[in-house]
Amino acid sequence: MDKENLDALKKNPARNARLRYKLKNANVYVSAGGYHFTDYLDPVAEISPEVDGARLTNEEAAYIETQLQANSQKFSHQVEILRKHLPARNAKVLDIGCGGGLFLSLLQREGAQTTGIELSDSRAQYAATKHGLEIHKQPIESDFWQKGYRDHFDAVTLWDVIEHVNYPFQTLQCAANVLKPGGVLLIDTPCRDSLYHRVGEITYRLSGGRFPTFLNAMYSSHLFGHKQIFSTGEMKDMFASSGLQVMELQKFHELSFPYEFYLKKLLRSGALVKLLLPAVRAFFWLFKIRNKMLVIGKKSINPSR
Repeated sequence: MDKENLDALKKNPARNARLRYKLKNANVYVSAGGYHFTDYLDPVAEISPEVDGARLTNEEAAYIETQLQANSQKFSHQVEILRKHLPARNAKVLDIGCGGGLFLSLLQREGAQTTGIELSDSRAQYAATKHGLEIHKQPIESDFWQKGYRDHFDAVTLWDVIEHVNYPFQTLQCAANVLKPGGVLLIDTPCRDSLYHRVGEITYRLSGGRFPTFLNAMYSSHLFGHKQIFSTGEMKDMFASSGLQVMELQKFHELSFPYEFYLKKLLRSGALVKLLLPAVRAFFWLFKIRNKMLVIGKKSINPSR
């Protein structure tokens, strides 16, 4: 899987791949090699690098605090993962798609030199004002990063980000470019070879597309929505193609949002959500389904890579 092939697939999906799933909010195409992606691209080139602070309304702040950052243990765990691979104190860390900035805020308390990328005005403003973080509204592919920060950071993180970007290989390669030789890149993302995606495929096929279940929650054709879901094999290939040696790859269980968020997407009925919520909580307490993957790679020290 290389940049040229991925770019061609995303730019002309109907020509280069087969439409597999027609969902409520997305059309999902599958390439000959099995790569799953939607036919929607964000207008990133039209996004101003200036943060519009007025976009941070009370409603937006409440969403960040009660939904986006509701699982506080997730962010603490991310800090622990990073700490396993390099000392946090004085480490230069870039978080791509930093959201409300909670991860960077926790890392900063441990003495790290933190920088964030966030293309959402409201989230960028929240992270900068709430946590006092250095936030840039410039995509990692821009000259701002590729010329100004080459071989600069000790670690780069993409927590729940790679599934959102237009061109994932390009994003991964550009993230690797700003790493120092020997630096580490950490990604977590939904996993296509997981129970949720497989159940969605089965229910879609058996119902003739009328009941996609989990697929509706995994793909979305709207601004910064899920544009692709990778398998573990595809992610390993992308790391290798970007000059990154995979040090760790594991599947794990994690839900980024409260259970109600996903139930509303699946059921679209407030009454059903209230009825089923206790059973769902009990189910996930008993069974930890590994729905995501964590991949950690180290940038080659050999400059020829």
